[in-house]
Amino acid sequence: MEAKELRTLGVDELRARCRQWGEELFRARFQAQSAEAKDTSVFKKLRKDIARAQTVLTEKLKLGGSVVSQSAAPTTEALPADKPVTKKATAKKSSAKKSKE
Repeated sequence: MEAKELRTLGVDELRARCRQWGEELFRARFQAQSAEAKDTSVFKKLRKDIARAQTVLTEKLKLGGSVVSQSAAPTTEALPADKPVTKKATAKKSSAKKSKE
């Protein structure tokens, strides 16, 4: 499924699709282990579909749901609070050699 098509879906529909594709991926892996699966390209396709759907879902959540399709009702769920950005201190190597005494 292309990103254009995913953008027309609502937030709940996107979550449902991600869940559905995740279950399909699980079943495909299980079938591959039991040597029932012949087409292993399904793994790559499902992973990419899940990634596309999650990307569109993240875009929609960051925009606050302002881009909602006409068929989907706006959601009233709370957006996740952004964490403050903190940088980790990196240890600097000392250039001075320690002298043996």
